[in-house]
Amino acid sequence: MKWLKSKWWRRSLWAVSGVMLTLIGYGLLQLIEPVGIAPISAQSPSQFMGRALLIASDADMVATAYADAKLGRVADIEDTLSVVDLPLNPINPALAESLSERIVPIQVSNSVMSWPQNIAVSQNGQWAYVSEVRSRPADGIQAFESIEQMPPGERITVVNIANLQQPKILQTVVVGRNPKTLSISPDGNFLAVTLEEPDRELAIFQIQPDGTLGERDNFAIAKDFSRSAVPESVVWHPSGRFLAITTTSDGSEGSYSSFVAFYNVIQNNSGIRLELYDRPLIVGNHLSNGRFSADGQFFLVPDLKWRMYGLRALNYLFNPKSEMISIRFASETGEPPTVVSRAEVGLGSEGFSLNPDNTLIVTVNLRRTYLSTLPPVWPGKPYSSLSLVKFDRTSGQLTTVSEYGFEGLLPEQATFDATGKSLAVAIYHYREASPKMGAIEFWNVISDNNPRLERTGFKLDVTRGAHNIVLVP
Repeated sequence: MKWLKSKWWRRSLWAVSGVMLTLIGYGLLQLIEPVGIAPISAQSPSQFMGRALLIASDADMVATAYADAKLGRVADIEDTLSVVDLPLNPINPALAESLSERIVPIQVSNSVMSWPQNIAVSQNGQWAYVSEVRSRPADGIQAFESIEQMPPGERITVVNIANLQQPKILQTVVVGRNPKTLSISPDGNFLAVTLEEPDRELAIFQIQPDGTLGERDNFAIAKDFSRSAVPESVVWHPSGRFLAITTTSDGSEGSYSSFVAFYNVIQNNSGIRLELYDRPLIVGNHLSNGRFSADGQFFLVPDLKWRMYGLRALNYLFNPKSEMISIRFASETGEPPTVVSRAEVGLGSEGFSLNPDNTLIVTVNLRRTYLSTLPPVWPGKPYSSLSLVKFDRTSGQLTTVSEYGFEGLLPEQATFDATGKSLAVAIYHYREASPKMGAIEFWNVISDNNPRLERTGFKLDVTRGAHNIVLVP
């Protein structure tokens, strides 16, 4: 028993005890969550305006598979693109009886394992493009050692949505390894997609008059960044003359800096050529997908801060709050892009929506709802939240107004309706055993001198795994 008296053993025991007490103490902070569940408002839900909502659902894994790689697959539930015929009038009793008839599902392979930018809609609202990202595991597979073992994807599916009651698959195209984010040029002639393909991380397809994808140009853009930067999101500028690319970092160079790069898009008889507009801008730690303001003067993107530590578990257990970032893009003067504002928002802000008049932003904060049974309690685990941010479309300044909690796991995207008076939020599923359904929850948006969100309690059930939602205006 001499080893019990050794200094090494006593020091090790104190160290282990200290770590355990720290973890227990941090977990007990769960009891004083700073964000409360928003009450359901007494106000009636607003009418949700537009032509249609498109929702991508990944049925191949539950939300907590990110933590334990247990997929929780359910027989006869497959990846789905749900098409919702608008407008929706929640206070119309006749409509309430026919809601199920307004939702038309079509089986389309897609995956949550990317940023919520895997649906793109043509300018005429007739065609939807869905990237596969990762593909369906073989029958019988219910778990992996790591969720990164999900099989790679390779396809983009083109869906004809001209008839909202009868959407049809128009084309399926093999484009390369793990096609991720999509963006359509403002003139509707080109579709850009990021890939995990060495030396062709970006592809730009010509869109044919019938909506199908035609010839493609491939671009090696990873060389424009540091060796550890991974191209992620691609976004067209409203003028069609520029592209924005966001990156994350694999940490191979000892840092986790993320970049935003802007490219000049040059069209000629031989296709498309890209030129760097300026050197890539170091912006944050772990950037999600971005978007331009309507006038193209600012590029907006969330920083999730998911690579603050060297260990995966620490990254997702102790990640700080995210930031919303505003970058000035003064293409008319040729000035270098510059970060003009940062605003703290909730934990895990993957997706966000900008209202039609470009004055309000809502970030969708999945917080730490991806955690499974262990740890049993942890800050951010029980529920998700929305952050409301004011955006000054002249200066680019961001001002966080408030944060609103709500039930549901892994919400990644939301969209304002065509009027800006209503908001739809995609919820992957709720915390329950063997979930079979996801949901779209609706909020009222009050945009007066005291802007705020109101939780209405009105929701639509969709295929479980709802992770991206797009308005067809």
